Amino acid sequence: MDMTTFLIFTLGMAAVTFAIRFSVIGMAGSFEMSERMKRTLRFVPVTVLPAIIAVEILGAGSSMVFSLENPRVLAAIVCTIVSLRFDLVWVVLSGMGSLLLFQSLLG
Repeated sequence: MDMTTFLIFTLGMAAVTFAIRFSVIGMAGSFEMSERMKRTLRFVPVTVLPAIIAVEILGAGSSMVFSLENPRVLAAIVCTIVSLRFDLVWVVLSGMGSLLLFQSLLG
């Protein structure tokens, strides 16, 4: 694929993504949501974020590994323990450090 085709596809995808998102945001003030819908939508980030994190830690499909031989699982355990006591910055730093350590030790 040459650079011109790549740029056309990239700009086209950006325009379509912007149009879809902007149309929904633009309609947000034109209708009233029920209280039930508002309460339900509050749980979307709480459910989506763990799903994304679980796939990154465990893998997907046949490559899913949930064992203490998986360096990502060990780093997630370290992050969980650190998050009980310290701020987010320390959780991120401990996660990165422990992941690098466990990957070098376990291969």
